[in-house]
Amino acid sequence: MRTKKLTALLMICCIALSLAACGNQTTEKQELDGIFPAIAGEKGTTYQSLFTVILDEQYDGYWLEKCASIVGEEAAEASVKILKSHISRDIYGQEAIETYAQSGGMGFDCWFINDAQTFAFKENQVTTTLTDGTSSTHTYEYLGVYKVGEGETMEYGGQTIDPSFECDVYKSTDDAGEFTYFFLRDDTMEETYHIEFRYGSDLDELQGYFTGNYAYWLSAGIDKDADEETIHNVIDLFITENLSGE
Repeated sequence: MRTKKLTALLMICCIALSLAACGNQTTEKQELDGIFPAIAGEKGTTYQSLFTVILDEQYDGYWLEKCASIVGEEAAEASVKILKSHISRDIYGQEAIETYAQSGGMGFDCWFINDAQTFAFKENQVTTTLTDGTSSTHTYEYLGVYKVGEGETMEYGGQTIDPSFECDVYKSTDDAGEFTYFFLRDDTMEETYHIEFRYGSDLDELQGYFTGNYAYWLSAGIDKDADEETIHNVIDLFITENLSGE
């Protein structure tokens, strides 16, 4: 009789342990494929708008100094103005398409859109905090590599070039509205001191670079806790890539 009771007790314990293991497996955070883990970092990373930081007037002198080292002092001020202008437009989508079609010029909106203030990447989740202080957290799964701007062309320096680029694409496991999809380029804080990405609610529209609802928009972020050296490094990188063609 006692043996039977012990056997029954052991069986109950085994079942309980099994259920606990299943429960742990269900709630365990899964590491995603692609660039997401590098952008999130080991303990998670919160990003604010890159250009909100580096276009702050406190860095004006640094911009001028770096441009002067490449194009000379006489052309430095004009170069700074042109560079900043091309990445700080405040229109995208159909409004940008119509505006640039009429003017013949072009530029990019590189700000966060849809009232986003920060994005915190951690494990397989993104927490989006809005400008009103509210936030929401969603879990994401990896969809694979998609190309933005495929088949599109642009004129630059008198040449026709292919502006397309690949992104690792992630989708929320529930309805996250305009934060349902994240298109992440391969930039990381470790390698290029910033990240570049798109987000939105329409997978197809997000693949258009100069077409569709997200035309002429590509947001950029920097670690909210970035130090002065990192900020100087990303300014150096941006200016060097655009003025010297490196």
